[in-house]
Amino acid sequence: MEVLLGLLTIEPMSGYDLGQNIRTSVGYMWNESYGQIYPNLKKLAVEGLVTAKRERQEDKPDKRVYSITQQGRDHLAAWLKVAPQPEIPRNELLLKLFFGAQISPEISIQHVERMVERERVFLREFKRIELEEISKSAQYPDAPYWKMAARFGQLELEAHQRWGEETLDELRKIAKKQRKHEGKRKEKGHAGK
Repeated sequence: MEVLLGLLTIEPMSGYDLGQNIRTSVGYMWNESYGQIYPNLKKLAVEGLVTAKRERQEDKPDKRVYSITQQGRDHLAAWLKVAPQPEIPRNELLLKLFFGAQISPEISIQHVERMVERERVFLREFKRIELEEISKSAQYPDAPYWKMAARFGQLELEAHQRWGEETLDELRKIAKKQRKHEGKRKEKGHAGK
């Protein structure tokens, strides 16, 4: 719910606008679906943390635009002061890699290659966001903080890329060694006949 309050400090938004804004701003580090956004907006309104105003639209249904109240700002400030709880990451790729000796290294190579490509796309997007979106938003007092968060994402993705390339090199060595070993076993099998 705090992500909604935080975004509403920028400007009043509809539930749809909040969802779009989440995708283009904090989506890499925090995600909420519309199925979470709308019930949370109702709850925030009941608690007096946001207000809603119906806006008429031409040739479209009316929309509800939400604004943060002073009570909402106070709630957000209190939440921001609480130290973040450390999270134990769950990474299926790393778990599968940990047990990778049980399968062909070629499968692990495919998994890591897909991750490297996906992270490459995310990295390009982070750089685009910093160059285009954050730079255009310099008038907002939040902009330096947005840039810090985006920079963290960039550095993390760059580390993923480096790790992915190193891991692919190692997996390819393992695969080559296994192919060589299997070739020798086949030679011995033929020699014994």
